[in-house]
Amino acid sequence: MRRAFLPIMIASVVVLPVWVLVGRALFGAPLAQAILPLALLTPLLAVQIGAVAGLTFARKEVRGPRAVTWHDVRVIGPWLLAIVVLGMLVVDGTGAGAASALTALVGDGALTASTALAGVLGLLVVLAGLVIAYVQLRMLLLETRARMQAYVDEVAHRPIVAQDAVFEQATFERADGPQAGRTIRIERATTD
Repeated sequence: MRRAFLPIMIASVVVLPVWVLVGRALFGAPLAQAILPLALLTPLLAVQIGAVAGLTFARKEVRGPRAVTWHDVRVIGPWLLAIVVLGMLVVDGTGAGAASALTALVGDGALTASTALAGVLGLLVVLAGLVIAYVQLRMLLLETRARMQAYVDEVAHRPIVAQDAVFEQATFERADGPQAGRTIRIERATTD
């Protein structure tokens, strides 16, 4: 499931904003006056989903096995489902032909509830997208910091000079030539 969630999350960058924009028409709701606010909302959703997907995929623990963590599924999954539900609740128009996918399925009695839920859910989806992007950025930074700290610790404990070179005997000999100076030659000690 974790491995399948990654391509779903990446595909949702395009699919879910399009769903919010025109998905209601699949249920028979007419497209009318809500097209302008939705034309502004859908790019925002696409950017948010893209940012969350990018920050998630940037983590090595996701990139390596090409599978998200269970934390990602628990955090991002409900948010993506809320966007699907938002596409069903957005009401088209305010006149007699006003409807949403919910009112097309349930009946015109749900129009008021659909309008109220769409407003609240739309705001929550946008705010949740910002919070989730922050959480994913923080996880990326913490993972990067841990990897860098592990590298620094490894380098700090690595000897600067090879251990076998420390016990060698150095001899000094004069080099030949016009630019000759002192040369240090390290040779292995032979044990006879």
